[in-house]
Amino acid sequence: MTPLARFSRRTLLATGTLTVTAVGAGLPSAGAASGYTNPVIDTNQPDPGILRVDQGYYLYSTAGSAGNMPVLRSPDLVHWRRVGDGQPVIAAWANSGRHWAPEVIEVEGSYHAYYTAWERATDRQAIGVAVAARPEGPFVDSASAPLLSTPEEGGCIDASPFRDEDGSLWLLWKNDGNAADQDSFLFAQRLADDGLSLEGERTRILERDQAWEIYTIEGPAIITHEGRYYLFYSAGEYWNETYGVGVAVADAIDGPWTKLSDQPVLSANDVAAGPGHGMPVRTVDGIWYVYHAWHPDHIGQDPGRQIWISKVRFDGGDVSIDGPSISNPQRPRTDYRP
Repeated sequence: MTPLARFSRRTLLATGTLTVTAVGAGLPSAGAASGYTNPVIDTNQPDPGILRVDQGYYLYSTAGSAGNMPVLRSPDLVHWRRVGDGQPVIAAWANSGRHWAPEVIEVEGSYHAYYTAWERATDRQAIGVAVAARPEGPFVDSASAPLLSTPEEGGCIDASPFRDEDGSLWLLWKNDGNAADQDSFLFAQRLADDGLSLEGERTRILERDQAWEIYTIEGPAIITHEGRYYLFYSAGEYWNETYGVGVAVADAIDGPWTKLSDQPVLSANDVAAGPGHGMPVRTVDGIWYVYHAWHPDHIGQDPGRQIWISKVRFDGGDVSIDGPSISNPQRPRTDYRP
């Protein structure tokens, strides 16, 4: 049994000082065709969610030594600096200690963070929404109850908001069935225009039906490409090398979704273990996947799940992600400046 088996999902938190590539004088311009080194963040930042803004990118991750909602900022997805705790005060309905996987989207001039927290009333994980005037926060959840609570299904986690091309807002999530000896599925449901409530009925969009998808399915994130919807998801046991990333495609957010392969498109190798739970991000030169991975010799130990980036490649009907690599000849083109 791995040492992590006795811990709840995502509760292993590394300590120490952030030692990411520094942002400052002397860095190359963000649009330059130069290489980069993975991991781009070498401290524990599990379950990264990325928000693109006019001047660059924000990264939000599962709670750790930097607070309930650690926030970092980058002009180019490579050089990162810590901003602080995006949600220093938790919601009234939540217990402290299990703030997981926040993702942020802009809604009507404000920033909405959809996040997972420990619901006091049910003793299960639930999904909340917190609002801020700026992408770095502070995010405030003033509701008396979660946005979504499904204790009968083991709870719900891994909220991922998405704005469709027609302007409609959607929320994806996973029921936390593996926390209650149940199966896990991915769901999608419309959000109200203000992003603060759900509308209509949910649709179950994806399930575990392939040999590599052991233990659970989770971490959904959607991006569009050439008129179709691509859903990146993770499956396997997050605490070891079985964890990886799959991709499904659809012509509508609520499906039907078709998995593109019976094997993960991103999986462990000799430099990274358990790569996954990330987000596809659009740049000038295409789409990149930002994700976490363990050092193979330190699974379940410091420095924890570090942040890596890999290029996503489309070839006809196929999608691939460049395998985890430490030295990479060309970094993303963002045309931002450090």
